[in-house]
Amino acid sequence: DLWLPYFNVTTDITASAMRVHQDCVWRYVRASASYTPYLPPLCDPKDGHLLVDGCYVNNVPDIARNMGARTVIAIDVGSQDETDLCNYGDSLSGWWLLWKRINPWAEKVPDMAEIQSRLAYVSCVRQLEVVKKSAYCEYIRPPIDRFKTMDFGKFDEIYQDVGFQHGKLLFTGWARGDIIENMLKDHRSADYNESKRADSCTCPGADFTDLAEIVSRIEPVQSYVAAEEESDCLTEYEEDGMDTVREEEGEEE
Repeated sequence: DLWLPYFNVTTDITASAMRVHQDCVWRYVRASASYTPYLPPLCDPKDGHLLVDGCYVNNVPDIARNMGARTVIAIDVGSQDETDLCNYGDSLSGWWLLWKRINPWAEKVPDMAEIQSRLAYVSCVRQLEVVKKSAYCEYIRPPIDRFKTMDFGKFDEIYQDVGFQHGKLLFTGWARGDIIENMLKDHRSADYNESKRADSCTCPGADFTDLAEIVSRIEPVQSYVAAEEESDCLTEYEEDGMDTVREEEGEEE
């Protein structure tokens, strides 16, 4: 569906597993937007499994790294959970809890939905801390702490006033500090140039699609050496090795 390869992560609640998709953009983007309990799961036509947002199993860019990306720019737009929660002791009164709900100045007590949401993101938070410290990831956190996950009505403010302006400032600083140039240099190493020269034999007109190397792995080229030829090559190599061993043993004697 796209000019460049892409992937999409969803949570398969039928098999309790993570799914990575690379086809049918609209379907799996829709599945990845299924944030419970606001949207129903999407039924995968391939196997009938129910798919929801992939954030419940993996909300970090390690998949891009595993698929061949040498540098990953990760933008964290998740809301920050409150940590100043009420310590209500060993027991909890329903009337007291109702008063906490009504009183806007009272200490916050998490409800069942928030508890379930926090439990769902526990593993992702741990993974995020690991990724932020990795060498391959450029972590970006826009100043959006005052917004909540469900603030869809503030989209224009988040996108234009915060996200766009922060992006301009950040990438301008990167350009002046040679950070972007250093990212590109990582892809122009000797090994990378060798792989690109090998790929040019099979895809001489690849210019725009070379950008896909940043975000996806190019399938390895299959060997065109026949099994008999490979066996002969190995035999000759082994014979050369044995000759070297015999020469060394003769010198020792």
